[in-house]
Amino acid sequence: MISNKSSMKSLRAYEKIRDMVLTGVKLPGTRLILAELESELGIGRGPIREALMRLDRSGLVKNIPYKGAIVATPPTQKEIFHIYALRVDLEIKLALEAMENLGKAEFKTLDSLLKSMETLPENHYLYDHEFHNQIYNASNLPHLVAIAQTLSLSVESVLTVFRWDKELCKKINTEHRAILAALKARDADGVNLYLEQNIKNGLNIINETYTRMHGLP
Repeated sequence: MISNKSSMKSLRAYEKIRDMVLTGVKLPGTRLILAELESELGIGRGPIREALMRLDRSGLVKNIPYKGAIVATPPTQKEIFHIYALRVDLEIKLALEAMENLGKAEFKTLDSLLKSMETLPENHYLYDHEFHNQIYNASNLPHLVAIAQTLSLSVESVLTVFRWDKELCKKINTEHRAILAALKARDADGVNLYLEQNIKNGLNIINETYTRMHGLP
């Protein structure tokens, strides 16, 4: 049985490797060598192995027999389009299910996350993820939440090829404030509208990223 201390080390390794992938420190195709990660993270190989297995399940890393772990290749532009269509449908369903379950404590947490986002921190995207996760977890549909998280993670490596600038972060904050206001008002139409806009904003960023990557007009 894994001890709590070991579990915490594994979680810390997972978060650190995930962040390196999402911020482009570890690019697609990069081999994730245990000895190097051990030195970089200051964490033992056992927790790192567990973290790499978890990252494999999320789609950010691929564990390949006889080669080890490598950073996964991002999905194609066509595949991303379908991923976003699924995300819009699934995440709106989760938010609407969550709407009736959100109370004062949950809204306090969401308000606190938004206030942190409005300071425009360097790890803005982590607060963005947590904001959505807090809402979806309130749906009490954990298996669907897991699917939504996997779909989201599968496109993050593309989203962060070009870092979000402050104006874009401000736009996301405004969208989140509108989503939160609609949830508080139990306004299903508003939740549907503002959440769809927020999710599709990510697709627009990816389309711009591909344009810049391929030098298209």
